[in-house]
Amino acid sequence: MLILLDASASMLAETMIEILRRRNMSDAVKRQSPKWQRALRTVEWLVAQLPAHSQYQLYTFNTKATPALNNSHRQWQDAADNITMDAAIMQLKQVLPTGGTSLINAFAVAGMFTQRPDNIFLITDGLPTQGENKPNRTTVSGKARANLFESAVNTLPLGVPVNVILFPMEGDPAAAALFWKLGLTSRGAFLSPSRDWP
Repeated sequence: MLILLDASASMLAETMIEILRRRNMSDAVKRQSPKWQRALRTVEWLVAQLPAHSQYQLYTFNTKATPALNNSHRQWQDAADNITMDAAIMQLKQVLPTGGTSLINAFAVAGMFTQRPDNIFLITDGLPTQGENKPNRTTVSGKARANLFESAVNTLPLGVPVNVILFPMEGDPAAAALFWKLGLTSRGAFLSPSRDWP
């Protein structure tokens, strides 16, 4: 199971004004943002549900994708290894949400393993703001974000279910429909949980 956690600046809050406000606060305050803490609890809940005989890998992504556990790029971790799992979660809690969102760079991780994932769990809050590289403009239209999403989806390995957990943000109305469609067409699932879950 491959878990991809969005660690872009938008994961700091649910509204643009609050995101901009929190972006200028201390790192400690950013890490304690309620939305980010929900995302971390979601990852902890997911790994706690893993069967002992399974394997997983956990990546965060913003403009690039990075394994939560240092020096574990392209390496599956055993779910029965609680020490390694705890280390991955502890390192994940040190991540600081920042930057834009490149879904294509996140999805590229799925093709890097010798043995491809059986399932992808994507925890995010909206459509991407860039492709493989940083855009020339500072703003990205809704249509451009939808196009970036479609480009990213086209890079996914065929036959791998994508399970989306969406924490929707203000000003991104197309996100829910597009992520729902991704879950449906890949034979995965789509969930937009309440604020008190998990």
